[in-house]
Amino acid sequence: MPVSEVEDLQTVSVIIPAKNREHVIGRSIESALAQTVKPTEIIVVDDGSTDRTGDMAKSFEGRNGVPVRVIKNLQSTGAPEARNIGARAATGRFLGFLDSDDAWAPEKLERQLKIFAGRPGIAAVFGGVAYHRAGKVRNKIVDQPIISQHGLMRHNVIGPTSSCLVVADAFHAVGGFRKDMPSCQDWELWLRLSTAGALHMVPEPLLHYYYDGTGQISSNVAKVMAGHRMVFETVYRMVADDPAELRALKAEHEMLLAKLNAMTFHDAGATFGHLARALAGMPSPKLLVRALHYGLRVTYHKAKLVLKPANRR
Repeated sequence: MPVSEVEDLQTVSVIIPAKNREHVIGRSIESALAQTVKPTEIIVVDDGSTDRTGDMAKSFEGRNGVPVRVIKNLQSTGAPEARNIGARAATGRFLGFLDSDDAWAPEKLERQLKIFAGRPGIAAVFGGVAYHRAGKVRNKIVDQPIISQHGLMRHNVIGPTSSCLVVADAFHAVGGFRKDMPSCQDWELWLRLSTAGALHMVPEPLLHYYYDGTGQISSNVAKVMAGHRMVFETVYRMVADDPAELRALKAEHEMLLAKLNAMTFHDAGATFGHLARALAGMPSPKLLVRALHYGLRVTYHKAKLVLKPANRR
């Protein structure tokens, strides 16, 4: 379908929550303005910033013919509610959420809108992610045209918030982002959206995810763990009538927490605790192989830390 036809059929509101991101927000706004299918509007929710985040956003007003609106929260509400505020003010048929330290590939909206065209019943379309850290790029591609609710119950196969394009009516119908979630707000929303319509995937990197923002939740162990447990409770309510599936999911979630503690937070005690609970709940050769992998990874990391001082002498 030609770009002009996509533009005629769809309207997209881009929503960017931001707090004290004056050094990176220009990158996110520029990526929205550079889309091959122009968004209808860009709404920046300045969530209680004490720097020039709002002024930086306003400086883009009118570029490429796209309105840029800034909503100022005098007190911070947190990113989930800031997104909800932007969504309530949006006029587009579709909502594209873009974090202020991320950026979109130029063809993101075009690729996603083509999936929506002629396919009723879709709640959201997502894309792959290019992760940028320390000068290196790692692409994560989900080679599944449709994301199953079953797979989504086990882990966030989709990825971060900035990868999505959501039907506004579906977003509002499921209640938007939960503002009480300390982390995993995206995963929890994807689960609820899966009850409103199909979730499709574009198997190519459409989002550039950077680690140069400040105050990222992913570095806060307590918030990450609390958010995961809240998502798990949402999942358990969804399968409450299926004891076998509930047991399998609880074991899978313990493995997920073990992986986080082994590979992200390098906490050996927590890793082995989650592994023990996973294997006690659902002993199987496959889980045992994964448990050995995570156990070896966290042990190797701890050994490196112990050996470092000796190597320097």
